Amino acid sequence: MSDFEITALVLAEHEVFRREFAALDDLTGQELAAAWSALHARLEVHAVAEEQLFYPLLAQEADGEQETAEGVHDHNEIRHAAAAVDEQEVGSEAWWEAVRAVRQVNADHMAEEETDFFPPFKESVDDEQREALGMRWLQFHDEHEQAHGLSGADAEVAEVVATEVPEGDPTV
Repeated sequence: MSDFEITALVLAEHEVFRREFAALDDLTGQELAAAWSALHARLEVHAVAEEQLFYPLLAQEADGEQETAEGVHDHNEIRHAAAAVDEQEVGSEAWWEAVRAVRQVNADHMAEEETDFFPPFKESVDDEQREALGMRWLQFHDEHEQAHGLSGADAEVAEVVATEVPEGDPTV
């Protein structure tokens, strides 16, 4: 498996999220605000990339629509929890409570993807297509750095399921 295969890239980003949430504990003031802002943006880029590149193909597999619906629901729950953080004063007890809520919802979601979603996806989507999706994943992240051009609005399951994912490597 290549390091540029989509599930490897998603998993690597999951590890980044785990580290970045943990790093918040050691920050204060402007550094804390900046770190949260960057993490919040990264969560949105990650969610939309999955909704456009990963979940539409997962939905085509047995039980895939149900798993896709669960994933989209989780993303929307993460979006709402992250928005609640932004309503609080950075560093306040209410802010930290909201951050802990986002962290937990996100941790539960990542664990579900890693154990329930990735294995059937890897069985049904061949190596070449997963590699091409990985290239698209990287391209999407480059195009939407700091969530540029993304609304942060809830995703709709029907739209995600209906998304057509282009085939082939976008760099060729």
